[in-house]
Amino acid sequence: METNLEMKKKDSYRYNKWISHLNNTKDRTNYSVRRMDLLILAISGSGIYIIFETLREFKTGQINIENSSLLIWSGVIFLLCIISNFISQITGYQANTNEEKYIQEELCKMEGENYDECAQKDFDSKVINFNKWTNVLNTISITLMLIGLLLLAIFNYLLI
Repeated sequence: METNLEMKKKDSYRYNKWISHLNNTKDRTNYSVRRMDLLILAISGSGIYIIFETLREFKTGQINIENSSLLIWSGVIFLLCIISNFISQITGYQANTNEEKYIQEELCKMEGENYDECAQKDFDSKVINFNKWTNVLNTISITLMLIGLLLLAIFNYLLI
């Protein structure tokens, strides 16, 4: 049978573990706000820049574009990629914010303070839902970026 001191040590260890988890979650929240998915945005932004430069050259009459629909679709897909990536940043932020709230309720429960079990379950449900959407949107962003690159490469190949 455990003594009262051993129980307090276990509770203290568990409490400190939740505090650490809360701090890590806050760091992830800040990370979500500060950092957009740089690689996807850089590649998609570069793709859009290449399209604009190609269109500018086309207007000067130096090149003839026979497959302009590939160029236009590539640009639209890169733009959709950036939009879906931006929305995934918002859903990621929401997931982390709700996880912070869940952990704060858990800490109140461990401290013996009043806590709202219903709200805690609601926070947990929101975390699961926002994480699901973040994953879906990230997959969409990556897929759109690859399709945009493929269309741009096909367009470039047909120019040669």
